[in-house]
Amino acid sequence: MFPAIRKFFFYLLLTLNVVDIILMLVSGYSGYLSPATFPLLALSGLAFPFFAAFNGVMLFVWLLVRRRMVLLPIAGMVMAFAPLRTYVPVNFNAQPPEGAIKVLSYNVYLYAGWTYRKKPHNPILDYVANSDADIVCLQEASPHEHMERRVNSILKPLYPYSDTIMYRKNGDCLAIYSRYPIIDSERIPYPSVGNQSMATRLLIDGDTVLVVNNHLETVGFSVADKKDFNQIVEGKGKKGNERGLLEKLKQSVAKRGKQADAVAKYIAEKGTRHVIVCGDFNDSPLSYAHHTIGRGLRDCFAASGTGFGFTYDRFGIHVRIDNILCSKTYEPYNCQVDRSISDSDHYPVVCWLKKGANP
Repeated sequence: MFPAIRKFFFYLLLTLNVVDIILMLVSGYSGYLSPATFPLLALSGLAFPFFAAFNGVMLFVWLLVRRRMVLLPIAGMVMAFAPLRTYVPVNFNAQPPEGAIKVLSYNVYLYAGWTYRKKPHNPILDYVANSDADIVCLQEASPHEHMERRVNSILKPLYPYSDTIMYRKNGDCLAIYSRYPIIDSERIPYPSVGNQSMATRLLIDGDTVLVVNNHLETVGFSVADKKDFNQIVEGKGKKGNERGLLEKLKQSVAKRGKQADAVAKYIAEKGTRHVIVCGDFNDSPLSYAHHTIGRGLRDCFAASGTGFGFTYDRFGIHVRIDNILCSKTYEPYNCQVDRSISDSDHYPVVCWLKKGANP
């Protein structure tokens, strides 16, 4: 009797671990799958941390139950090393070398102007002004009318070169502020109701550098949707709400896929040897959008950051959706998500880039 029970539980644990490893690998490498063809699989990257965590738990379970079986979860971790390294990197902070340029990417949430309209200081604007960044890429940078003069009066003296692209009147606004001369800027064409990407060429120490600022398709969750999602995560959601949320996720991931294709094509066709890509991708580090735009580039957080680096951390949604990427002609240093300011619904991302010895 007891041997039979032990055998049953052994095979149950084995099956659970094997299935979990398969799901971990599928979700971890889901960025290679086109969301237009495999929308559900393309979304599976969001579940990667749960599968990876379960595999870690199984390692300790096998240590207690049958030690030689620890090779199974270890093998799973080895096969999933690349997505693990991307999702939760571990790096030692290195002091940025002299001559490194500081890049800031920040979804400023319209500067939360409705909150600070009658107050003497705006924390988001003050943060950008005090960042001492050489290149600042902002998303959702449309200042309310009462804020526009404040933004210009504070940032223009600090950054002699700047440009903005507005999506229709009062629509999404992308802005770049630079200590280096701007050669030109243009919108990267792709289909969207209100999101956009902006390509700017800067002249930095004699080199033309392409800087791409992105605000890819939003998920489109209303405040009520976000609350529903949070309740589902906590196991309190109403039955049936999942379908509507899943449908919005599927639609948005398919749109971001096409947008990512357009951005990647632009970089491939019009990019220079030196490329910096910033912005709010509205998708996980394992997504098709991140993988496609980042092809041939370095994820600065994965290369020089540490931890999960969640840039959006509300309503039960915890994910790094804001990024700084760079061409291999740059070495990234100390990329970090600055959680010292929470007035926007995103946290800013900063990184130092140093041109390599043989760029």
